[in-house]
Amino acid sequence: MIQKFKCTLAIVVLLFLTIQSFGQDSTKFFFDEFKLSVNRTLLSDNNTNDRYGFGLGVYHSFFQKSIPNIILGFEYNFTSQLKKQMYEAHYENSSNVTYTINSISIPIGLRINIGKTIKYFAEVGGFVDLVISSNRKGTMTTYYPDTLSKTFAFNENAKLSNIYGVYLGLGVRIPISKYELIIAPDYKFGLKPLESYHDDINNAYLRITVGLKI
Repeated sequence: MIQKFKCTLAIVVLLFLTIQSFGQDSTKFFFDEFKLSVNRTLLSDNNTNDRYGFGLGVYHSFFQKSIPNIILGFEYNFTSQLKKQMYEAHYENSSNVTYTINSISIPIGLRINIGKTIKYFAEVGGFVDLVISSNRKGTMTTYYPDTLSKTFAFNENAKLSNIYGVYLGLGVRIPISKYELIIAPDYKFGLKPLESYHDDINNAYLRITVGLKI
């Protein structure tokens, strides 16, 4: 886990230094948008209950004066979901398993703006989620032949993998003095499972973000 975290951190720092040097000529401070978010997973099925989470992010918008912008960002997102039943092994299963996921997300997207003073926009793009830590806790039941079944609580590293996906959002930019207030809902959908051994663990969630553009 420590080695994985160091690798993720190194990738983030390298990307930050690269895009910062690229943007030095266009702005004094590279990041021009700062957002907080609340999310809720949208995975409900017969075996999954959705849970709330939160996040924060910093972004840079390229071609700010044009109708289309390119948006590049770095985010931290915490998401959670509950699995009612999970396969563990031939003589083991788990129940009421809560998964919590901490990830660094790198989104890049196209934003189309409409309006002069108050601007409305639509945004579509892709992202990579680098899982820096994940956990699962619930109840385990074992029922080996010729032995009594045993039930106990567990709390352990979920060992989930990195994923990539797409996102779609709508929003509004409202002038406040020399800044802009940004309010935007968006939907993030992972295109590959975080895990497939116990069961398919996917991630898709709706966010409400509020931020400031400087």
